[in-house]
Amino acid sequence: MYEIKERVRYSEVRENGKMGLLGIVNLLQDCSTFHSHDVGMSIERVLELKRAWLLSAWDIQVFAFPALYEEITVGTSPHLFRGIFAYRNFWIKNKDGEYLVKADSEWFCIDTEKGRPQKITEELVEPFGKPQDVLHLPPLQRKITFPEGWQAGQDFPVPREYLDTNHHMNNARYIALSEELLFQSSGRPAFSFSEENKKESMEPFGIRAEYLKAYTLGDSIFPRIAIEEDRKVVAFYNQNKELCCHVEIRKIPKM
Repeated sequence: MYEIKERVRYSEVRENGKMGLLGIVNLLQDCSTFHSHDVGMSIERVLELKRAWLLSAWDIQVFAFPALYEEITVGTSPHLFRGIFAYRNFWIKNKDGEYLVKADSEWFCIDTEKGRPQKITEELVEPFGKPQDVLHLPPLQRKITFPEGWQAGQDFPVPREYLDTNHHMNNARYIALSEELLFQSSGRPAFSFSEENKKESMEPFGIRAEYLKAYTLGDSIFPRIAIEEDRKVVAFYNQNKELCCHVEIRKIPKM
């Protein structure tokens, strides 16, 4: 298990004074990057071993948005290694220890020389210690179905600022774009499921993302948008009509 203390910065909040989905997902990704670095398995070290980790799926639960000045704890814990896949829990807690965000994620290991998936070796994961299932979340469901009724969004090229160190569009950007595209389509926040509630007050909601093919510089983004009663889905295609990612924002049933 690994945790870092943070404070919500002005540069991370939106016009309502709270962090958006881009900021939340960036915090989670940064936490795992720091964890890997601090145990001696930084991005650079893994590349020396001719390996890389690529994200294939997110399952995120958002209970509240971190607010400007708020003191938070961001944490992560690998909880399962199996074949080519690794699974990581993530969380964000407030200063009272209450969960603002819980998440699970699926990653896979690739051989950077051969460009194909590679079984995880002990050398890659031993520095992280024994896997810990901190959150005890249900098994991650990777496959996202796309509704038949959808509308096409405006296509646009991948900006250079969207790229990460793998020269791919950063995974957090797909989720942030989905939030914006859904707002543009409906005039309501992506996480709002009530016709009466068009403001940014919220009930807990979930986000799932399924990554299939990475955008790179020179690609164009062709989004498709679908809105149902309890979920909203954005599909991202490239100029070759290849599906790159599905993002689903869904209502969490009340217990």
